[in-house]
Amino acid sequence: MLSIQSMENGLRVVTYEMPHMRSASCTIWIGAGARYETQEISGVSHFIEHLLFKGTRKRKDNLEISQAIEGIGGSINGFTDKEATCYLVKVPASEFLLGIDVLADVVLDSLFLEESIEKERGVIIEEINMIRDRPDSWVHVILEDLVWPGHPMGRSIAGTVDSIAAMSREAILDYFASFYHPGNIVVSVAGCVSHEEVNRAVTGFFQERESRKKKAFLPVEAKAEGPFVRVEKQDTKQANIALGFPGYHRLHPRRYALELLDVILGQGMSSRLFQEVRVKRGLAYSVGSQYSPHLDTGILRVYAGVDGESCKDAVDVILGQLATIRDTPVSAAELRRAKDFYKGSLSLRLEDTLSLALRHGGHMVLSGKIIPVEEVLQRIEAVTPDEIQSVAGDLLRKEKLSLAAVGPIEEEEEMMGVISSSVL
Repeated sequence: MLSIQSMENGLRVVTYEMPHMRSASCTIWIGAGARYETQEISGVSHFIEHLLFKGTRKRKDNLEISQAIEGIGGSINGFTDKEATCYLVKVPASEFLLGIDVLADVVLDSLFLEESIEKERGVIIEEINMIRDRPDSWVHVILEDLVWPGHPMGRSIAGTVDSIAAMSREAILDYFASFYHPGNIVVSVAGCVSHEEVNRAVTGFFQERESRKKKAFLPVEAKAEGPFVRVEKQDTKQANIALGFPGYHRLHPRRYALELLDVILGQGMSSRLFQEVRVKRGLAYSVGSQYSPHLDTGILRVYAGVDGESCKDAVDVILGQLATIRDTPVSAAELRRAKDFYKGSLSLRLEDTLSLALRHGGHMVLSGKIIPVEEVLQRIEAVTPDEIQSVAGDLLRKEKLSLAAVGPIEEEEEMMGVISSSVL
């Protein structure tokens, strides 16, 4: 049973009772991510996520924080995205109050000691360097900069070496105070718990905290027509390529048709891209697609890791598959398989308490509402072949394409030539 409670100070509490489960998961979501940052403090949301695990007034260091949860067999973690930051625990159901206590402690009472900031500064700079040294990760950083040029959405969540190195404790605390307040926080719990106990516990931690005015983000504006290509030559055996198209936002009515287009195109070994690029032609080991919706924008990306000498051939085949799904309606049988894949995958994810806590909290902090699973399934079931073709015709166009490549590729003109001569 789902319950949504709003406190007087604006904090929202979402509880999903699952009395048959033996676990409970608690997540605390903050409406703060990379898109809310200026260039000067790029990476501050992610920096804060790291710092909140370094010590509080109640638990003096990372060891005490982690032992509190791991000592009962649980797990604790956090992550930062473009539009939100999340802190999470999964614990035995009998210990869910401890899980809430630990998360509330790190979110509300972290110390931000200068020593911890300097140590973590070095850790994050090494993380940035690691991303930079991994072509399969770095190519997506380049792609997002092409899709959202000059916009916070196009920046790396981790920031840059320069921005992290220059970031002061005062700048970190100012950003923290601006975003970490009840009106910008959602607490989402799922498992063998009761609404009353969760609300009582959360109220005890948060009721004395005051809200501030919520910060607005910079909207994404339409960019000039492409295609756009950026190639970074590296002396590697494999070339990593990523193609991106602007997609629909989180609440767009055509989102579900795009979800199914993504399934057909590049989800799983039976997808068109996997079968054509890897199985039939042997051009890549890794190939697939991914649709990611955001508050006012989205991205549909296709990625592949290919032999350097096969890069142009792989791009040509991928563009050919995109043109086919745009120009030829999918069959009823293929659409049926895609719907069953989507519905089955969603059902399997929702068996887990942490997945449910993450889903409900993410929906609430980003959209202000939770779309019932039944409604999602109905919308998926209602999608027609004509709708998928219409969405493909809207998005999969040469002038909307951005292509990033990292590897043994000589010139951007090579890739632009492949795009120009393709059937897309």
